Amino acid sequence: MTTKPLFNKTAIIGLGLIGASLATAMLDKKLTHEIVACDDNADTLKTAQEIGLISHGSSMLTDVLQGCDLVVICVPVQAVLPIFRTLAHAKKSGLLADDCIVSDVCSTKMNVITACNTAQDETGIDLNFAPAHPIAGAERSGVLSRKADLFVNHALIICPNQADDIYTNKIIDLWQNIGAVVSLMTPQKHDEILSLTSHLPHLLSYALTYQLAKDDENLNIFRYAAGGFRDFSRISASSPIMWHDIFLANKQAVLQGLDDYQAILNQLKSDIENDNSQKLLETFEIAKNAREYFGRLLIEKEQLKSDK
Repeated sequence: MTTKPLFNKTAIIGLGLIGASLATAMLDKKLTHEIVACDDNADTLKTAQEIGLISHGSSMLTDVLQGCDLVVICVPVQAVLPIFRTLAHAKKSGLLADDCIVSDVCSTKMNVITACNTAQDETGIDLNFAPAHPIAGAERSGVLSRKADLFVNHALIICPNQADDIYTNKIIDLWQNIGAVVSLMTPQKHDEILSLTSHLPHLLSYALTYQLAKDDENLNIFRYAAGGFRDFSRISASSPIMWHDIFLANKQAVLQGLDDYQAILNQLKSDIENDNSQKLLETFEIAKNAREYFGRLLIEKEQLKSDK
């Protein structure tokens, strides 16, 4: 672990839960001397400054870039292209230092890397982009929901891009010092895996909650809903804008996951219609065993977190 700050001045673009939690963790671990931020919400910037999370904030990205040696993009995935363009022009004009590292926390990687490459091709500037994705979050959002330990013992995926190893390694050091469990993955594999483990479950949760919300008896349905609905619908309380962007950005992988899921639903429907008791039991047993294994992994992760 580092014994001195990895960065002098860090700019966080987007002070939602992830951006604010990253800023909090970096300050708590003394991984940066200073944090500035760009956010569209003036109240968010004011609050962040009042609680000492940032030294300066602005809705204009160029207002906070001077002297930064790290910029982390923490916005919905469909909003990244203009940010990369601004960063590329800032570096071209000398506002942003040549050795400044750019990273992100976006939930999809292929479209983000494509956006970065577009901005680089347009300007002839290398942004030293090291894509990253912390597999952590919560339903509550905003700067006041920040948690310094949000990323501790949670997976953090780095997708080595065209950045030199020195920049990628520094981002790896950053997240390891925060307490995340870092692994490397191609952006294609990242988007494929996350479409099944994160994106598809969120889409299904939104769909079921939407179905019940449109029912004429929705008030009674919600009043008498049991724990199963509570647990399954929990993630549909997440940011609609963020997930709208994710589904469109990772369209092909999500659509493939939906096709595979639809095939399973059709099989279950057929088994129920035809009283195929044995096949139903086999399907449920496989699912039960898989969930119990996953549950043990979660317990081990929480135990590691409490031992820190």
